[in-house]
Amino acid sequence: MADHRTTDVLVIGGGSAATRAAIEAAEAGAKVLLVDKGEVGESGSSPHALVGFSVPLLDEADSPELFIEDWASASGGICDRDLVARCAEHGRSLAEDMEKRGVPFIDNPDGSWFISKRAGHSVRRTIMAKGLGNGVHANAIAPMRAAMAKAGVELLENTMVTRLLLDGNRVAGAYAVGSDGEQFTIAAKSVVLAAGGVNRLYTILCEEVVDHGSRTTGDSYALAFHAGVPLIDMEFTQFRDSPPAGPIFGAAYVNALGERIMEKYDPENLECAPRYMMARAVYTENFEGRGPVVWNVEEGQIARSRAPVGTYQAGEVVPITLMFQRLMGGARIDSDAATGVEGLYAAGEASGGIHGGDRMQGCGFLETQTFGRIAGRSAAAYAQGHALAPIDPASVERERVRLASGAGKADPAALFERIHTIMWNQAGVVSNREQLTDAIEKLREIRRIADSDMDISDLVAAEDVRNLALAGELVATAKLAREETRSGHGRTDFPEADENWVRHVRLAQGGDGGIAIDTIPVHA
Repeated sequence: MADHRTTDVLVIGGGSAATRAAIEAAEAGAKVLLVDKGEVGESGSSPHALVGFSVPLLDEADSPELFIEDWASASGGICDRDLVARCAEHGRSLAEDMEKRGVPFIDNPDGSWFISKRAGHSVRRTIMAKGLGNGVHANAIAPMRAAMAKAGVELLENTMVTRLLLDGNRVAGAYAVGSDGEQFTIAAKSVVLAAGGVNRLYTILCEEVVDHGSRTTGDSYALAFHAGVPLIDMEFTQFRDSPPAGPIFGAAYVNALGERIMEKYDPENLECAPRYMMARAVYTENFEGRGPVVWNVEEGQIARSRAPVGTYQAGEVVPITLMFQRLMGGARIDSDAATGVEGLYAAGEASGGIHGGDRMQGCGFLETQTFGRIAGRSAAAYAQGHALAPIDPASVERERVRLASGAGKADPAALFERIHTIMWNQAGVVSNREQLTDAIEKLREIRRIADSDMDISDLVAAEDVRNLALAGELVATAKLAREETRSGHGRTDFPEADENWVRHVRLAQGGDGGIAIDTIPVHA
C-alpha cells in the first residue's frame, strides 16, 4: 500500500450515512474514496439493525408541520428544527431510491407499502425492510455497496482513520492505519465524517451489534474533537426497552403486580411512547421493586404485526430489559451538513443537533440517509470549487510519534471493560453529581493509562480504547453540565425539566487539551 493517497472527497465510515454520502458525491462527479474500519455491509450497526424506516407524509393525516412537532416533542425541544425540516423534505424520495437500488419493503396486496405507527409518532410513518428469514434483519447496506461500486467509489476497508489533518481551519485530509499496520496519509479536498456513533459505550448492548465486527467506539467524536469541531447533545444517551415489543408487536408491558405499566407513565401512547419514556418506565418499575416487567405473548400477535423479525410463540413470557442503543449527540452541523471546519462535513451518528434528547423510532435511518445525501452533495460541490490544501509534514510526524509512544503493559480489553462498567453504573439511564464526578475522574485515569502505559501492539485496538474513553468522558461531562431531567437524560438530583435548559450543551477541545463547556441556543 502506498504511503500517500489523494482523492476529491474522503468519506470516513461504512454504514448508512457513509455509503449514501459516497454514492451522492460520486454521482455528482467527484472522485470518492471511502475508508471503513471494518468491511462495508458488515461493520457498524447499519447492516444489522434496520427494522423500521420512518418516512413522513405517507399517512393522509400527516403533514410537514405535524412531523416536525412530533420530532421536537420526542427530542425534548432540543432538536434544531432546520435540520428536521431537511428530513421531512428528503424522506420519501430516499425511501423510493433505496427500493430502486434493491432494498425491498414489506407491502400490501396492492403493492403499496405496509405502513405502521411506531414509538413517538402520532400517525403512521414507518415502513419495514423485508427480513432474511428466521428473525434475521434485512441488510440494507449490501445494495448500497453495489451502488457505490457502480458509481465508481473506491473502497479502502479494514483501515482506521486516526486523525484529521488540517491546514489552518480547513481540512486537508487524514492519517490512517491499514489492516497490516502500515500508516499513511490521505489528501482530500473535502471530507465526510460518518464513522458512526459509540454503540460499545455501555455494558448491555442491542443484540444486533454485539459482534466485534459491528463495533463503533466513538471514532467520529474523537476525530471531530481533536480537529476542533464542537460537539453538542452528548449527554443524551438512548436506552431502549428490549425487545422493543410494544411498538413492533403491539405488546402490553406488565409488572409483577399484573399492572400494565404504561397506563401510568403515558396512558395516551402506552407502549408507543417515546423511547426515553419507555426506558424510564421499565427502569423505575424494576428499581422500585415492582419488576420484572414482562410481555405475555398473545396468539397471532407476531403475525398481525407483519414485523420481519421475531420468533416469539403464543403463551411465551418475555422479560423486558433495558439496552443501550445510541448516543444522540455529535459534531454540530448546519443544514448543509457542514461543521465549523471548512471542507469538513458530518452525517449520521457522527453529527449532533438533529435528534436532541431522543429520537422517534425509525427516524435514525431517515436521518442517516438524509444527511448522508446532503453531506455527499455538499462535499462534492466544495471539492469541485477548491484545490487540495497542503498537508503539514509536522502534523503528520506528530501523529506518527503519538501512535508509536506510550507503549506499556495495560491490556486494552481490560480497559475496555472498565469503561463499560463505569458508564453503565455511573452515567447510564439516570445519574447524579457524585456519580458523574467520580466517573469523570476514573475515565481521565483510563485515558492517562491508554496514552502512557498500554499494550499498543494492535494499534487499532489501542485507538478503540482511547476513543471510547474520550467518548465516555464527553458524555459524563455533558451529563454533569445539564442540571435537569429531559428526554434521554435523567438526573436523580435534578428530577424535573427546567425550561432554562432548552439549549444545547456544547463541548470543545480547550486550550489545555481538556474539555471546554458552554451552552448555545437551539435553532428554530
